[in-house]
Amino acid sequence: MLNAILSHPLGRLIGRHRLPEPARAAPGVPTLAGRARALTAPLAGMAVAAERAARRPLVAVGGALAGFEFCVDSPQRARLRHDDATARTCTLSVLSAMRPCAEQGLIALAELPASWLARSLSDGVHVRGMYLVLGDDALFNDAEATTRLVTRLRDAGAMIGWRLPHDGRETLPAGRPDFLPLCTSQRAGVAEWRRVIADGARRWPDVPLVLLDVPDVPLMEAVLASPVALATCAVGVCESPAQPHALPLSAERLLLLLSLVVTPAEGARLATLQKSDMAVYRQLLQSINSSELAPLRGFESIERAIQTLGRPAIYHHVAQLLVAQAPQRPASAMLRAQTLARARLMESLALSAGDPDAGMLFLVGLASTLPLLMHCDVDDGLAQLLLPPQAIAALCEQTGPWARYVALVRALERHDMVAAEALALPFGGLQTVLALSAEAWRQG
Repeated sequence: MLNAILSHPLGRLIGRHRLPEPARAAPGVPTLAGRARALTAPLAGMAVAAERAARRPLVAVGGALAGFEFCVDSPQRARLRHDDATARTCTLSVLSAMRPCAEQGLIALAELPASWLARSLSDGVHVRGMYLVLGDDALFNDAEATTRLVTRLRDAGAMIGWRLPHDGRETLPAGRPDFLPLCTSQRAGVAEWRRVIADGARRWPDVPLVLLDVPDVPLMEAVLASPVALATCAVGVCESPAQPHALPLSAERLLLLLSLVVTPAEGARLATLQKSDMAVYRQLLQSINSSELAPLRGFESIERAIQTLGRPAIYHHVAQLLVAQAPQRPASAMLRAQTLARARLMESLALSAGDPDAGMLFLVGLASTLPLLMHCDVDDGLAQLLLPPQAIAALCEQTGPWARYVALVRALERHDMVAAEALALPFGGLQTVLALSAEAWRQG
């Protein structure tokens, strides 16, 4: 997955510490609650307030999904400044969440105060593939202490970076970073981001630049080029592109199929489709039979496949076919992964809350990124999915019974963990929600 960036200076830095081969997936846990327990097991015994590691995809030059940024939000860091025990627990929680990602050969990035990282050195949780941004605090400005910290973290295989100082200093106590994280105002446009990038490249030539918290996908795509190596950005909900295109006919048909497969009441329409559009019906059936889902002899009908495999397996398969239809753009690989992960997360949240409409909430999650993914108008994308009124209200107006799902996803992806903690209560709490989010990404 990282081949796209190996030719960049960041790739040579990665080469300093050979990454392990991706780990084999663990055997599946049969129930949703079981999956959540398995994912949160490494964090067992930690204070619930310390479970603060939300993730956001890291995109490489070329558009590959290179890894994830793990975040402790600023209000939480401020509250823990003078609570050493809880700050240490929080640090371990974040690093424990990062570790499986790094061990699978992906980049796992987080920004934590230098003093927090120093206290975690004895816990043995740092591994190759971790990209750690040293937060500016009293320890960071102690040249001797910071040098020791950076040396020990690098010895463990971590890559170390820090933000440019605001006072204009060209050098810092820790010397030369392995990468340089850059950020600016959420209101900044392309010109301001390019100015920040040029300033970073001037101060640290040949050091890979990592852009954090870019406000949207189009802006990230506009600045994702050398000397930038990686970037993260927010992915909105039902945001129309500046110049939307018409949906391809193949995508329209797949969206209709998704609606028909998800909803049991649409079984008659699915049977009608077999007669009215035999080519589409046969194409889907052939795709199912050529996948690992099918038995050796295959299925004679889509209805039989649904009866045997269950509705979720089939609509997950159709969703995979749909995202493969997305037009090429610099961040298309990330958007495909984000679309499926968000859909799976909403489905899992519905199951954890006992909502009988888990399949429809899968569609809500998918629809939330559909305009960006397919470069289409919001109304065109939603119309093809035959969504019920409560889905449209949640996506377009942030109202109705399903608005809580959309609001929780927004909070997680904005790294607003204070809001996410309150919104997560009906779904088993923040720790369970974060575990389900990790599982949604892992399934991709």
